[in-house]
Amino acid sequence: MTHKLSINAPTRIIFFGTPEFSVPILTELASENNLELFLVTAPPRPFGRTQTLTPTAVSIEGAKLHLSILEPENPAADEFIEKIKELKPDLFVVAAYGKILSPVLLAIPKYGALNIHPSLLPKLRGPSPIEGAILAGLDETGVTIILMDALMDHGPIVAHEKIKILPSETRLSLSPRLADISSRLLMKTLPQWVAGKITPTDQQHDSATFTKILTRDDGRILWNRPAVELERQVRAYLGWPDSFFMWQRNSLMLRCKVESAHIILGPIAEKPIGAVWQGPDAPIAVQTIDGSLSIDRLWLEGKTSAPSAEFVNGYPDIIGAMLL
Repeated sequence: MTHKLSINAPTRIIFFGTPEFSVPILTELASENNLELFLVTAPPRPFGRTQTLTPTAVSIEGAKLHLSILEPENPAADEFIEKIKELKPDLFVVAAYGKILSPVLLAIPKYGALNIHPSLLPKLRGPSPIEGAILAGLDETGVTIILMDALMDHGPIVAHEKIKILPSETRLSLSPRLADISSRLLMKTLPQWVAGKITPTDQQHDSATFTKILTRDDGRILWNRPAVELERQVRAYLGWPDSFFMWQRNSLMLRCKVESAHIILGPIAEKPIGAVWQGPDAPIAVQTIDGSLSIDRLWLEGKTSAPSAEFVNGYPDIIGAMLL
């Protein structure tokens, strides 16, 4: 991006963010010479099989950019709030930070706190709007910048931009597209906001919908659901929490993750729900409540992913199995 902010006076911004989604927004802000930037992110967490203590994606990027980084466990703690007051920020910019900011904290910056949310608010408030848009089968989503208040994703709208959701869109493809739009929209909005040229518009709260924090168990494929919903789930949860099924193979209970799938409409197989069968273009098909889901790529947990035909070569007894 090549946007340059037309802000005359130096502006001190504290950026709150945590995951990979936040990184392009942080990088764009850091490229502006007339911004003094500080960073707040979540503390390192155990990650992977070895449970290695790992900093957030934003912390890693912030270190590369030589920014001052705060990693509070509790952003509502008095000690942290005092540190923020000492910095005398002009503005907060928040993008997927993952923690609630208290009214006391939000009252500190002169120009308030702008939150970047990857949905068209008031739709899909909460922590998983990108997944939620794909799960709902929406044709479009977008980015909304709001002036934060004490409630989650509730504040008045400062700016928004729409984007089409592609038919094959996954979380891993949609998230970076929304992050790029977020960066551009923020840089366009900031000068106008600081200059007092934008009047926020109240959200239509009666139309609000909500998403939730996703857990590992949310990825469980329930075969008694419509095939179209399961196909959306596979795309929405790719990368985290991933979509999986359980396969009782002899004495072992195997956990299998699905990377991609497509729908086979109608009761073609007419088998029990959860039964695995084969078709001409479906090496692994599973009966659902209204048709079947053809699994295109999958892997046993701990292994690498493979096309379904290759998987069947290694595990031919999955055909005819009843998945759990």
